[in-house]
Amino acid sequence: MATIATSQLRALGTAWRDQCGLTKATISGYVGDLAHARKGGYHISRQDQPTTNYSVIRPDDKPGNGRDDAAAAIDMTLNPKDMVTITKRLIAAYDNTEDPRRKYINAFNGTTDNKTALRWDVYGRKTIPATLDHLWHVHLEVRRKYVESDTAMKAILSVLKGESVNTYLISIGALKPVLAAPAYPGRVMQRNDNQKTADPELKKFVGRMLERGWSSFGANDGFFGPKVEAAVKKWQTYLNVAADGKIGPKTWPTPWTKPMA
Repeated sequence: MATIATSQLRALGTAWRDQCGLTKATISGYVGDLAHARKGGYHISRQDQPTTNYSVIRPDDKPGNGRDDAAAAIDMTLNPKDMVTITKRLIAAYDNTEDPRRKYINAFNGTTDNKTALRWDVYGRKTIPATLDHLWHVHLEVRRKYVESDTAMKAILSVLKGESVNTYLISIGALKPVLAAPAYPGRVMQRNDNQKTADPELKKFVGRMLERGWSSFGANDGFFGPKVEAAVKKWQTYLNVAADGKIGPKTWPTPWTKPMA
């Protein structure tokens, strides 16, 4: 038997080296050497190590999750400055338990001061000392379930690039981009059943809401009737602000500036 590195894992390594703004980076390896093989771990396939090894017993690493013959780790040798940069980018995902990208990462080893090497266990939510070779190379483990997942590799690369969660979600179509809002009209817009002419500023607001899928606003005719008032209240409830049904300075910019899943 032999351990292989999937094309997806290799693509992630190449992109990490070339697309993350690093001064100099060298891919140290995917598949472990004989020393790795004797100890087991994520550089070694599931089939080439004991079934009791730490790297094959977590839910996403057990048999039936990903290829049995594949490695699930990348080592990247970096200069001291880039070691700190990449480690801190990974820590940002480690710290944010709401970050959807972290579910693809098992753990990583690195340094934030070029003096102390640590291991951040994303799955286990703990930090422990790591060997000193992780002062010059970052060790990154992918959960074995995802070694052939392009989706997982894109998410991990986003972390390595230092992108925000919102930037990542926008890139995969899970969030619509945040845009600059037009200037506030300088007046509060509210329901007016005696309105005689269409309000062009109201049309801007309603038009943006309709673009974002809030069809409850109805026709964008520039008239502030009961349907628009009810829709504004629903939107304000979504924003977790006072739902008065009026479009004032706080509500006005939100169709452009509030991310919407």
